[in-house]
Amino acid sequence: MAMSEDSPIIHLQAWRWGVPLASFVSLVLLWSLGVNTQLFLAMNHAASHLGDTFWSHVTVLGDVASLLIILLMCGRRPQIVWHFIIAALFAILWTQSLKSPLGVMRPPAVLDVGQFHLIGEAFMGNSFPSGHTTTIFLIVGVLCLHRFPLSFKFALLGLAILVGVSRIACGVHWPLDVLGGAFGGWLAAVAGGWVSLRWKGGVHDNWQRVFAMLFLGIALWVLFRDTEEFVTTIPFQMLLAVLAIAFSAPSFLRLFGYKR
Repeated sequence: MAMSEDSPIIHLQAWRWGVPLASFVSLVLLWSLGVNTQLFLAMNHAASHLGDTFWSHVTVLGDVASLLIILLMCGRRPQIVWHFIIAALFAILWTQSLKSPLGVMRPPAVLDVGQFHLIGEAFMGNSFPSGHTTTIFLIVGVLCLHRFPLSFKFALLGLAILVGVSRIACGVHWPLDVLGGAFGGWLAAVAGGWVSLRWKGGVHDNWQRVFAMLFLGIALWVLFRDTEEFVTTIPFQMLLAVLAIAFSAPSFLRLFGYKR
C-alpha cells in the first residue's frame, strides 16, 4: 500500500532511511576496525571539558523526560501519538531482546576508574544498545517522519545526536552502544509509521484520551519523582514537566470535550 500525497507521514527516503543506514554502516565499520574502546576514551576525554553539569542535563533528555514531547502532541496531532505508541513497542522489543542476551559490559566494568571520566552511577552490565539513545532517536524519528519545518527536524536530529554523545560523556556507554540505539530507535519509528498508517484504531478520540492520560501521568511522575541519580537536574526536569503540562492543557481539555 503506497502512501498518498496527503499522508501525515512523509515518504522521502532520505528521512526514513538516512539515520539507520548511517548508524548501521558506522557501527559495522567501528566494530570491524576494533577501535570501540579507543574512540570511547577519546570522546569521553574531549567531552569532559564541557563539564558534568552540561552533560548530566543533556543525558536526562534521553530518559522519560523526553516523553514530554509526546504530551504536547496529545489533542493536536493524534496520528503522531498513535505512531509513537506503536513505534515504542518496536523499540522496547529492540532493547530488551538484546541487552540481557548479549550482556555487553559497560565501561565502568571494563576500564579502570582513572582511565575515563564518569558522571553519575557506575552502571556495569547490559550495555548494548543504549536505552537513552534508543528513546531519543525513537521520538525524534517519529517527529521527523511527519510534516514539520526542515529547520525544526534538523534541530531535533542535532539534539538526538547530542544525547547519544552524552552517554559516552557520562562514561556509561560505548560508541557501539550509541550507534545501536540510534539504529534501533529510528528503525522502530519507521516500522511504527508503517503500521500506524495501516491500522488506524488508535487515532480515534477514545484511545487518544487514554494516551493523553498516560502521558499526563508520565509528566506528573517526572514532576514529583525523587531520584538519586543526577540530583542537580531535578529542577530542570520539573521545569520541563511544568511547561509540557501548561502548553498541552488547552488541547488536552478540548480532547476531553471542555468548551469555554
